[in-house]
Amino acid sequence: MKTGIIVIAASALALAACQQAPADGTTEQPASEETATKAPSDIVAPAERKPAPTDAPGSPDLGYTGPIPMPIRIGTDGPKADSCASYGEVTGLDPKGDNYLSVRDAPSDKVKERDRIGAGHKVHICAESNGWYGIVYDIEGDSGIDCETDSPVDKPRNYTGPCAQGWVSKKFVKITAG
Repeated sequence: MKTGIIVIAASALALAACQQAPADGTTEQPASEETATKAPSDIVAPAERKPAPTDAPGSPDLGYTGPIPMPIRIGTDGPKADSCASYGEVTGLDPKGDNYLSVRDAPSDKVKERDRIGAGHKVHICAESNGWYGIVYDIEGDSGIDCETDSPVDKPRNYTGPCAQGWVSKKFVKITAG
């Protein structure tokens, strides 16, 4: 009888320890729910930056909590074509107006503005949706960085290269190649 009680107690103790151990077999304690759900607000992905806040109408709302961004897909024209089909230049901005083109998280003016680019800025055009271009661009303008969009990819995928990406109104981009 004592042996049975000891086996049951040992099993219960082992089960309790297993429930608290991480599933990956490490000895680290899992993060509290509060820690696991909070991300530092100052982390910005490589080649991306937060737009500078301004007092101008239409300035970015850095506290935005809207829809999830729509990533730029490359390689949608097949494995024998460049990963982004066209190349273009920002044009047609009003120099007496805002004089910038908003780069957004998705093809809509109702979503977060992630950047602003000026007239003459060169962009790789990788996608199109409802009057918007999905672009990849050198954040510095034309610093010579290779955005890795001129070669084919085996299958369509989200862009993960060294340059910035987003959606712009196609009426302000003139296709210069492709």
